[in-house]
Amino acid sequence: MLHVLNGDETRRVFERAGLAGDVLVWRDILVEGPVTADADAVPALDARAAFLAERLAIDRETYTRSAHEQAAGLDRARGHDEVVLWFEQDLFCAVNLWRVLDWFARRPPAPRLSLVYPSTDDVKGLGVLESERLAALFGERMPVTEETLALGRQAWAAYASADPLDAAPLVDRDDAALPFVRGAFRCHLGRFPSVTNGLNELESATLAALRREPRDFGALFRDVTAHPRVRRHGMGDVQFAAAVRGLAPLVRAVGGDVRERRCCGHDSGRLQGCAPP
Repeated sequence: MLHVLNGDETRRVFERAGLAGDVLVWRDILVEGPVTADADAVPALDARAAFLAERLAIDRETYTRSAHEQAAGLDRARGHDEVVLWFEQDLFCAVNLWRVLDWFARRPPAPRLSLVYPSTDDVKGLGVLESERLAALFGERMPVTEETLALGRQAWAAYASADPLDAAPLVDRDDAALPFVRGAFRCHLGRFPSVTNGLNELESATLAALRREPRDFGALFRDVTAHPRVRRHGMGDVQFAAAVRGLAPLVRAVGGDVRERRCCGHDSGRLQGCAPP
């Protein structure tokens, strides 16, 4: 049995749960940067590595090496009697899951696949669970059907498309075969600029939080990512910091990076100064 886990935090809990099988940790950040339907193609990897290095300060060689290790891990999946996919129902995980389902769909026959995919309404994150709860979720895993593979492949193709309108039909698609497809695409489309003010949902929530008062980065991150329109993005602090930097000059931090200083927003037509926390 092979377990494909959605990150190192989940792996730490998994190791305490006593579940049998080999482990592949999926570390990609497909919600950030350019993607193509064939994510393993060299030009696609090079473009993503360059983007992530600039936006999130991820080392290009490290990212490329990790991507190759992930692909090799999936290649070895055929040697297992079952592959269990462990992801969460947020945008970050959903896109990675679609990519993995697409990979198996394009290489039939797929091994027996099953899915642990809790709602974030019920589980805050696989990596923060008690090991007993993780083991219980394993017992409740659901089979990945041909319909699941087909919808995963369709979702990945729409997400990877250069035309965001290709995602529109999936916002209203019945997603019984693969939960959270509709919700994930609603989150994804909310990242595009509004025709009203040019801001996306994350940027609007960030500026709204800063209208009240300057905030330490940690408090701002917790506040904004708990917002109803942002919560199910599954965004990490490194991603959020990059988004805040992109709001300059509407948001700024004086004397250091936004992750180390208080962030201030536009107030009464002028930009406030910012100070160390």
